[in-house]
Amino acid sequence: MRSLTLSLIIIKYLSVIILSVIFSCSQAVSSNEQKLLKTKIENFFINLNTLEANFIQVSPSGNISNGKIFIDLPGKLRLDYIQPSNLLITSKGFWLVIQDRKLKSTNNIPIQQTPFSILLDKNINFNNKKIILDLKKSLGIITLNVKLAENIQAGELILEFSDNPFILKKWIIKDIIGDETTVFIQNSKLGHKLPFILFFPEDFPEPNN
Repeated sequence: MRSLTLSLIIIKYLSVIILSVIFSCSQAVSSNEQKLLKTKIENFFINLNTLEANFIQVSPSGNISNGKIFIDLPGKLRLDYIQPSNLLITSKGFWLVIQDRKLKSTNNIPIQQTPFSILLDKNINFNNKKIILDLKKSLGIITLNVKLAENIQAGELILEFSDNPFILKKWIIKDIIGDETTVFIQNSKLGHKLPFILFFPEDFPEPNN
C-alpha cells in the first residue's frame, strides 16, 4: 500500500512537471509569433507610401456605400464615393474636408480630432509611446487596435490583415461614443505614384445672394 501511494505521488509530481514544460513551450511559441506579427505590421507601415483601392463602407446604421480610396502618406487622403452617395472626403494634412457634391456644402474638421490621424501620420510602431496598440490573431486574421494615448477624442482605429498573404483587408473606425464604421478594402495597389491634385477638395462656386 505504501509503495502504491509513493508511486501515485511520483506520477502526480511528474505530471505537474510535464504540464509545466508543455505550457512553457506554448508560451514561448506564442511570444515568438507575437514578435513576428509585430515585425510584419511595422514593415507594412514602413513600406506603405501610397495606396489605391476600391472600398465598401458599412455605416453604424447599416447603410452600405462604396467608392475609391487614395492614400499618400504622410497626411493625404481621398475617399471618393460613387452614386447614390454624394460624399467626397479629402485631406492634405491638417484638415479633413467633408463635402456633399449635391448640396455643394463643405465641412472642415482638424484631422487630429479624427481616427484618420492615426493612419495618416505614419507613426504606427510598437515603440511609439503616443499610441496604444493591441495585437491579436484568430483564425488567420490579425487584428490591430490603435488609440492615441493623449487624445481619446480621436476614437479608435481597428485594422484587420489576412496572415497569408499579409494584406490589409479592412479597417473599423470607432468613435468616442462607440459607433463603428467598417471599410472593406478591395483590389488594392501599393506604391503607385498619385497626382497631388487628387487630394484637393472640390471648388464649389459661391452661392448667389
